[in-house]
Amino acid sequence: MGLLRGLLRNLKMADGMPAIQSTSIRSATVGSGWRLLNLTLASLIIAAGTTQAQENATGFYVGAFSGPGVMDVQTTDTDGFSGYEGVPGQTFDYNDTGFPTGVVAGRHFHLGRVPIRFEVDGAFVGLPSASRQMDPVGMDETATSELRWVGTARIGIRKSLGRAGVFLDGGVSVVGISNSFIDLDPGTDGQMQVDHDDSFDDQLTRVGWVVGTGIDMPVAGAWNIRFEGLYVDTGETDHQAPNRLDVNAGVCGPAGLPSPCRYGIDQRFALLRLILVRSIGR
Repeated sequence: MGLLRGLLRNLKMADGMPAIQSTSIRSATVGSGWRLLNLTLASLIIAAGTTQAQENATGFYVGAFSGPGVMDVQTTDTDGFSGYEGVPGQTFDYNDTGFPTGVVAGRHFHLGRVPIRFEVDGAFVGLPSASRQMDPVGMDETATSELRWVGTARIGIRKSLGRAGVFLDGGVSVVGISNSFIDLDPGTDGQMQVDHDDSFDDQLTRVGWVVGTGIDMPVAGAWNIRFEGLYVDTGETDHQAPNRLDVNAGVCGPAGLPSPCRYGIDQRFALLRLILVRSIGR
């Protein structure tokens, strides 16, 4: 019951937590997901009754997960080529939420008397895509970052707390990212069209790091439930727009630096997820 009271306190705190999104709609999405997952976990703890934690369990398991996630992006205009002001080093922050769904697989084992867990997971649907207008005057320059897929491999330890247990793990993340900067210019017909010379659209695979923590407990038989938070950092990626043609060709920003024009994009991804796990082979 002490665990349940703690969960209910977290639920009340979630109602008063400051928004982590730049818009009220996206804040409501993450806040609602947090409250829903807390309520679900609290209900499962009650329903589990006197089910005993399987502290000494070993073997393999598989599962599926879903939950709210947020991607934070910071784009740096290194040369000051974009925007109506053209400030070298100017940064643009933007974010978006999604509801990723995916699968997990892992193994429990012991090193001496220490319970260890190794796990891999992947998400391919429901991932966020964030955009930002970089020229609020001309409204013709848009940066977009999209998570296409996310996979992690983690190892960690677990501490039993009666029927439930808490865990901490970390490891390597591999992420598929699409980063683009689109510049629109008037065409010969007067309609706005993409200026490919001043734009880029790059698809990358990035290796980064991940940390996670959460709580788990048995539900019935070989089934367990887990509530977990993950943080993934992929570091900064470098991108270039050619700028070889038309007006200001070969020159980037007020300093007159030579083309190509450079951009840096830094992404971070946080996920709260509810995981249903089934042990196999026992």
